[in-house]
Amino acid sequence: MPRAGDTVINRPPPDPVTPVTDLLAATLAVYLRTFRPLFVTAALLTLVLSTVGAILLPQPDAERPESIILVLFASVIFQAVNIGVLSVVLWRAAALHRGEAPSLTATLAMVLVLGPRCFAGAMVLSLPLFVLLTAVGPVALPGFGVIVFVWIRTSLYVPAIVLEDRSIAGAFVRSWKLIGGRWMRTFLLELILVVPIFVLTFAIGLLLAGSSIPVMVGVDAVATGIFVPFLSVFGLLLFEDYSRASAGKKPPELSDRPPADEPPR
Repeated sequence: MPRAGDTVINRPPPDPVTPVTDLLAATLAVYLRTFRPLFVTAALLTLVLSTVGAILLPQPDAERPESIILVLFASVIFQAVNIGVLSVVLWRAAALHRGEAPSLTATLAMVLVLGPRCFAGAMVLSLPLFVLLTAVGPVALPGFGVIVFVWIRTSLYVPAIVLEDRSIAGAFVRSWKLIGGRWMRTFLLELILVVPIFVLTFAIGLLLAGSSIPVMVGVDAVATGIFVPFLSVFGLLLFEDYSRASAGKKPPELSDRPPADEPPR
């Protein structure tokens, strides 16, 4: 009991997010349980996207240095298209997680519903980095830091669109509010999970440089079929966890436990 004259520090209650180990374990469990349909969805869509990209994407011209800018811009657009199209993997993951069983046809049809908004959101986030690198160059580290900060704060915009049917602006606002003071936690989680996958994917692309188009497309489809479902499930569970925590609710597995000062029944 505080005595008269004592300074009482009112600490805010701990953020009721799921512990990282529990979140990762749940991600792995859902990923393994839903792997087959999600793999088929991601691999099939990537097979089409990679084939189109291999045919249409421009190649750098050594005699025209300015062509590099065109190649980079085309790559930004193509990656945004990938994000838009593959957003349906998260949609199917959410449906399977709820116990539903949407068909592949129904999942592919959702590309027309979710794809445009997720594509537009990806373009909004990617264009500032493109402009920064092409107009200013890599010396603009402060600007790069701001972009990374914004990327993390808005990294849940795709789940907000897919799970809550929000507009592009509404999805950004929703993600911004959910992450809030959880920025460092979110950054570290994505650093641990997302960055290694992107590095591995990039390394695979370098190893396959110069291979035939069918080989590159096939390997890309398999790699995407493995990695994108995992990232989709992770995004799904992280969004649900932050939504629940923002509402002040404890994780389900914790809410049934007695308080620390109450003996188990």
